[in-house]
Amino acid sequence: MKKSDVTILGLALFAMFFGAGNLIFPPAIGNQVGLDWFVAMLGFFATGIGMPILGVIAVIKAGGGIMDFGKHVGQRFSLVFGLVIAFILGPFMGVPRTGATTFEMGLEPLFPGLPSVYVILVFFALTWLLSIKQSSIIDIIGKWLTPILVVLLVTIVSVGVIKGVGSPATSNPDAFKIGFTGGYQTMDLFVAVMLGAIILKTLKDKGCQESQFVSITRKAGLIAAAGLILIYGGLLFLGAHGQDLLSGLSSRSMMTVTLVQNILGHTGSLILGISVSFACLTTSIGITAAASAFFDEVTPKWLSYNKIVSLSVVLSSAMALGGVEFIVGIAGPLLTIIYPLGIVLVIMNLFNNYIPFKASYRWTVAATSLVSIPAGISEFGIFSDAINQLINSLPWADIGLPWLLPALIGYSVSFIYYGMKRSTKKKKIQPQY
Repeated sequence: MKKSDVTILGLALFAMFFGAGNLIFPPAIGNQVGLDWFVAMLGFFATGIGMPILGVIAVIKAGGGIMDFGKHVGQRFSLVFGLVIAFILGPFMGVPRTGATTFEMGLEPLFPGLPSVYVILVFFALTWLLSIKQSSIIDIIGKWLTPILVVLLVTIVSVGVIKGVGSPATSNPDAFKIGFTGGYQTMDLFVAVMLGAIILKTLKDKGCQESQFVSITRKAGLIAAAGLILIYGGLLFLGAHGQDLLSGLSSRSMMTVTLVQNILGHTGSLILGISVSFACLTTSIGITAAASAFFDEVTPKWLSYNKIVSLSVVLSSAMALGGVEFIVGIAGPLLTIIYPLGIVLVIMNLFNNYIPFKASYRWTVAATSLVSIPAGISEFGIFSDAINQLINSLPWADIGLPWLLPALIGYSVSFIYYGMKRSTKKKKIQPQY
């Protein structure tokens, strides 16, 4: 593969992970942590950028498909995990957020009083039409609008840093945890799992040898990470320094819009609104098509791709009407449950050659879930006090990693157990003299 091909693949990875709907999170995190913005940034980069890049490598090493990602845990687990990811990215959270973001960032600031229902119905009617038709129009729009949006965001960050939007006013001792768990909301780790097969096919089509897959993806990942760090990091920085400007705002969408209006004025917010709207539409169509294709593979034949797309669009529309904050509120607990499982599987798949007993996958995932599931349940307001008290007593809970020690214990116990079992078996089959 040529250097230019690696660059193109890196830009493709960037486009895969760069979702316009994710722009609302870095400024909000920065606004929340203020003076501790750099610490929060490190946490956000870990789960919002680092893990997705590593996720692509892990999926490719596992075989490329979403069902391969959790195969060592078990086929049933892989199927359920895949379905959950498809629901989260598709009609339940990811796609609805693109529609709600289009309204709140793209059109509401330009047309105050415009009912959201009309915008969302039109948005998802287009999603349905272009997902069913598999039209090339959306590819053309994406090729033009995504670069425009990237250039605009780089301009916003650059001008904002030079011009200044204020100074941080407060600090937050939980900055790393806020950034680390805030990165869950990008959902990009699951994007990596869902679309890893596309990257693998690209590498094969370019004539790459299997031994080159990981090294090429790693190089491309560094290119993608550089772009994401620049944009997400810059927006988080601006959110932290604009605490006074954003004071009193509770909507993540309005925080981003307010920053842009302050930096580039009405014209800037107009261009941002148009670019975000089309970028969200391309994301909505791409994810709807990908998730529906997966559902089509694993569901009964009578439930065709077109029917699945239609059902997905209807559910997405209903969820989007609740608004961005409603979707984020629903997504938070579910991501708290499943994201740690995804992180554990990424790490284990990366080091699969060094794991002697594949049953360790099951033990480690099960041990992780013993913490992640109650943590997610508590965020729904169920037994919150008791669960939080227990979880907060675990090591590394203060940085958002209460599940890490149980995961390590689960792996260690399985390693010892199966190691002893193997040793005993060898002794039994030794010849007697």
